[in-house]
Amino acid sequence: MGRNKLAGIIAAAVFGVLVVAYGLAFALTGDKVPGDTTVLGIPLGGLSENDAKAKLQAGLKDRLVLPIKVKAGESTFAVKPADAGLTLDVDATVAAAGAGRSLNPARIWRAMTGGDAIQPVIAKDETKLKAAVETLAKQVNRPATEGTITFVQAKAVKHPSADGLQLDNDKAAETVVSGFPSDGNPKDLQVSVTKPKAGTEAIDKAMTEYAVPAMSGPVRLTVGDKSADLQPEELAPALTLVAKDGGFTPSLNAKLLEPLFAERFKTLETLPKDATIGIVAGKAKVIPAVDGMVVARDKVVPAILEILPKPAGQRTAAVGLAHTKAKVTTEAATALGVKEVMGEFTTHFPYAEYRNVNIGTAARKINGTLLKPNEMFSLNKIVGERTRENGFTDGNIISGGKFVLDLGGGVSQSATTTFNAAFFAGLKDVQHKAHSVYIDRYPVGREATVAWPSVDLKFLNDSGHGIFVQTIFTAAKPGGQGTLTVKIWGTKVWDITAGKSERTNFRAPGEVWDTAANCRPQAPTGGFDIKIFRYFAKNGVRVKTESFTTNYNAADTIHCGPKPGTPPATPTTPGPPGMGKPSGPSTTRPPS
Repeated sequence: MGRNKLAGIIAAAVFGVLVVAYGLAFALTGDKVPGDTTVLGIPLGGLSENDAKAKLQAGLKDRLVLPIKVKAGESTFAVKPADAGLTLDVDATVAAAGAGRSLNPARIWRAMTGGDAIQPVIAKDETKLKAAVETLAKQVNRPATEGTITFVQAKAVKHPSADGLQLDNDKAAETVVSGFPSDGNPKDLQVSVTKPKAGTEAIDKAMTEYAVPAMSGPVRLTVGDKSADLQPEELAPALTLVAKDGGFTPSLNAKLLEPLFAERFKTLETLPKDATIGIVAGKAKVIPAVDGMVVARDKVVPAILEILPKPAGQRTAAVGLAHTKAKVTTEAATALGVKEVMGEFTTHFPYAEYRNVNIGTAARKINGTLLKPNEMFSLNKIVGERTRENGFTDGNIISGGKFVLDLGGGVSQSATTTFNAAFFAGLKDVQHKAHSVYIDRYPVGREATVAWPSVDLKFLNDSGHGIFVQTIFTAAKPGGQGTLTVKIWGTKVWDITAGKSERTNFRAPGEVWDTAANCRPQAPTGGFDIKIFRYFAKNGVRVKTESFTTNYNAADTIHCGPKPGTPPATPTTPGPPGMGKPSGPSTTRPPS
């Protein structure tokens, strides 16, 4: 065999071996991720494309929803990936890792011997990312703040100045993206820092020269030979010092101190009195306004600030009085046009001391109510919550068709009387609610109950003028009756008359035997419906008609005791000697 032929045979054999080796390498590695490849610490080497995707998704599942932590200064913030529009592109990441079949020998060789740490490919929703960064900026950005001194329990407390921060939004977007998926460690945001104008020395100076002396003792304000002292602990909550341009500026919150000034200056000033309406000799009269002389508030704060740092013996300042007009002038009160009775009504009530207390208290609170045009009358707002502290006591109310005791029972007499006065004054009915059971001392269908805070009596002053509400209360004496009259004064617009339909839809009461220890017997009351009319007339001519329907429930007969024929309960303990048999059931009408 010739030498050339032998060389050809050897070359062919070597080529064959290489082809077989190449084929074997391709078969083993052609669609595999290079052996040393990782993504965020997750090894993907040697895996097929599909296996690599599955492992990457499983390995990052929890991290993909973790908030991205970022840091600015000493503060850490969190951004939700969904809010920033960030998702992991698994397909692109695995492709970047080198997965997928290829006949390229270099690719096969790299799959067998190479591989790197690959960064994940992140898909971004630019609109959401921009919005998330803007939200982050609102949390991060802050102006530089000057040092301040506040006062707690008359002790000066320093608050150091603080640098300001301004977020670089463009670079913040890059930082947020680089932090996804989160590993729990915050990424540093790029911010610019602004410095406060005054430093620590200004605050130290303020402490020594002003803050500490300010709390050393009381200050005294004088008007002529009268004076008022203000203690450090009273001024402290309103006093603040702010460092500024190497110095400091003290300030007092006058609004916060006004209740203190109003109380302490009573002996120094004469307060103005608003003009109002009074009823004199049966006629409406404007009670003129009285101007006052009050401590000039614009002088008080500067005077206090000037003497606060001074030593004992020099902590006094004179303040003047300022002529102050009343808020409601005589002219304004006159212009309201309160000159005649527009509507009035009187109700009577039998004696019960709780009625004298509750009806009388409500009447006193309603008396003198002055409403400007288009102002609303609210009985609950004027009378307030029915509590002992507010002057009320326990009385009968209707609850679930029964008469029970509760605070303020009887106030509905005031509501009913006021409602009828407003009714005949022609004022707009905004809210009223009749009792659930008819009480025969009230005008049928035309009455109102109230309960704190939801059931109210409201009417609107739509007369075009002011109105003044007058109440005249006479307490009941044992065996007699009391009265309540409500008059609404203003400028009469309408002549009002009332009408009513026949009673309809009668409802019969039931009968109840109650063995409870707190049982209260009750007489029956039938239920029915009735329609009420209000006729508006001018110069004897009817102009319009309003109507509403009142629905009354039936109130059951309540007997206290067992139902006749019911076997008596076996007593668990014997009664005392001489105890008689229980009396039969009784039914009476409790007062209301």
